[in-house]
Amino acid sequence: MEALDHVNKIILKPNNSLSPEGTVKVVMALFVIVLLVSIGFSLIGAWLVLPFAGIEIVALAYAFYSVYLHSNDYESITIVGDEVIVEKKNDKDLTMMIFQRYWAQISVRDVMQGSGKGSKRGLFISSHGKEVEFGKYFINDGQRTMFARELREKLRNIY
Repeated sequence: MEALDHVNKIILKPNNSLSPEGTVKVVMALFVIVLLVSIGFSLIGAWLVLPFAGIEIVALAYAFYSVYLHSNDYESITIVGDEVIVEKKNDKDLTMMIFQRYWAQISVRDVMQGSGKGSKRGLFISSHGKEVEFGKYFINDGQRTMFARELREKLRNIY
């Protein structure tokens, strides 16, 4: 087994400042507040507030659940010897692409967003007809440009 003397790993993850337990506490606190307010309105005759309050709490709980599903998403680049390994985890899907370090090209270019929202910058790693976008959801345009410069330098100066 060979020693991994020259390993560089870069991991991009979302900022998860609220734990799952904290999420449950926030949803329960909001549930109690909405329930008290809606009961108050129903006591003065606006009983139709109760079903809409229930819908509001269910929608809010679903939003928190959706955020929780993506809390473990990440993108990583590992440079080991002559290989550049790009991993992307989105919910339950894990994809991995391997590029040869010598042939890997790093580029930053404009990409169109859906439905005419304008364009943003995208960081791409490509080689031999394969291409993957890196940092699409985790870094902004300025960080992409800076990161591309640093990544090019790392690819050149491994040894």
